[in-house]
This record gives sequence, structure tokens and C-alpha cells, in this order.
Amino acid sequence: MQINEIKSSDWDSTASEYLKIPLEGPLLIPCKRMIEALQNAVSFSSATTILDIGSGPGTAISVLIDGYGNNIPLECRLVATDYSAGMVAATRARKDSNIAARADPANCWGRVETLVVDAQDLSEFPSNSVSHIMGSLVYFMLPDPMKGLREAHRVLQSGCVFACTSWAKVEWMELLLRAAHKVRQVGGDSNLGGKSTETKASNMIPAQWQDTAGVKGEIESAGFRDVHTEYVEFNWVVEDRGKFADMMSTSSNPGAQMILGDFTPEEKQQVREEYLRILEENGDVCKGVAVLGVGRK
Repeated sequence: MQINEIKSSDWDSTASEYLKIPLEGPLLIPCKRMIEALQNAVSFSSATTILDIGSGPGTAISVLIDGYGNNIPLECRLVATDYSAGMVAATRARKDSNIAARADPANCWGRVETLVVDAQDLSEFPSNSVSHIMGSLVYFMLPDPMKGLREAHRVLQSGCVFACTSWAKVEWMELLLRAAHKVRQVGGDSNLGGKSTETKASNMIPAQWQDTAGVKGEIESAGFRDVHTEYVEFNWVVEDRGKFADMMSTSSNPGAQMILGDFTPEEKQQVREEYLRILEENGDVCKGVAVLGVGRK
């Protein structure tokens, strides 16, 4: 299975798992930088509609509200979309939780609309109707990323802003590949798709989405102007090595399933032990590098 073959139902099954991951996890830093870039390009104080594409469990919308909720006009629409009904439900659960806890600056969470929408078909939104579009780690996974980018361009208002992120390096997944490769070698079966660990890791994300030049080319080809791209680097410090190894070796995340989908329970346990060893060698730190792309219409 390739990353652009992941179905919405695959994400449905992991939505509750994602909701349990704290916002301090690996998605936070690239997400914060993406939203900061949106604000710097076109202030949220002038927003008419803010559209979150591939909202997942509501990470980006949470960062937006926490950081800029008091600046967003009361009449602005806040819309969180995902093609996975399970992820949309997770965003809705986060919304309800924040409202119940009275953690709702300027009644932003109360205004959040949650919709099941395919990023490649934004017919739910008229052309030239949205002031800000954000897509955290989603466009590179679409079957047709350019179709998604062009839809984003269509619905964006002239002079307004689009931003997205993708992965250049995901070390926690690279370590999982190394552990899986080691287990299959030890067991006498080194078949992980017939490729080395390094090759499979690079193949998980389309090449043009792994560097700033490629992402800039994709966004410009969709019609955006004044495109800026940059790397966002960070270290994810693992606080509980055992829990982390458990999570990685048993995760229902589609990326992990691409690696471990045909592993037996016994092999997954071996992967867990090998992952623990590798993680300790790595100093309980996993490096992440995201690519941020920002453009105007």
C-alpha cells in the first residue's frame, strides 16, 4: 500500500488513538509555525472564513483558537473538515470538551463547524469564499494532491492565504522501520517489500513533498503566488520509552500499518523490544523535520 492509497476508513479506526495524543506531541511545532505564517501573511483579525483541511482530531483548530481566538471576528466562520468521519467525530469531541470546560476564547469553539469533506472536492464551499486555508500534514497523502491544491486555490479569496505542511523526516517512523527490518532478518525473512529500510522510508512520502523546492513547485503549479517554503525542525523527547514502544508497535495508524500490517503478534512483540533498544541508543529523542508552504491567491 502506498501513502496515497490510505482510505478514510483506515483513519476512522485510529481517530480515538489520535485524540489521546497530547497536543505537545510531534504535530504541535509544525502546526504552530503554519498558523503563525497564516497570521503574518493575512491577520486573522480580518478573517471571513478559516478552513481547516484534514483536521484530524482537531490539532490545528485547537492551536488556532488557543493562540488567536481573541483576534478572530465574531462573524468569521470556523470550519474543520476531514474525509474521515472518525476524525471529524474526534474534532467534535474536542470541541465539546473545550466548551464544557469553559476553555473557549471569544466563543470560538462554539462556532466551529465540523464537516466530512474530501480535500479534492470542496464543492461545499463557493469560489472566492474563504480567507484562510490550513492543511496540516494532509496534501501529500491525497490520491491527487494537485487536485486538492487547485480546489483550495478556487475557494480562496483574492489576496488571501493558504498554508500547508508535509514531512521531510519522521524519525520515529524510521526507527520503526529499522526495528521491523531487524526482526524480519532475525526471523529468516528479510522481506519488507523487497526494499531496504532506507528506501522504504523515503518511499512513504512522495519525493516532491519532502523538500522546500518540491513543495514550492507544487503550490505554484496550483496557481498560488508569493510562495514561501521553509523547514521546521524539532526534537520529540520521549518521556516513557516503554509506553512509546508499545504505541509504535501496536498502533492502528495507517503509516505504522504500512510497515507492520502483516506482522504476527509475536513479531510485533519482537519489534517492540528492538524499538526499545534503538530508542535507548537514540537518547530517547526522535527528530522531526516538516516542510511548510505558504502562498497567496
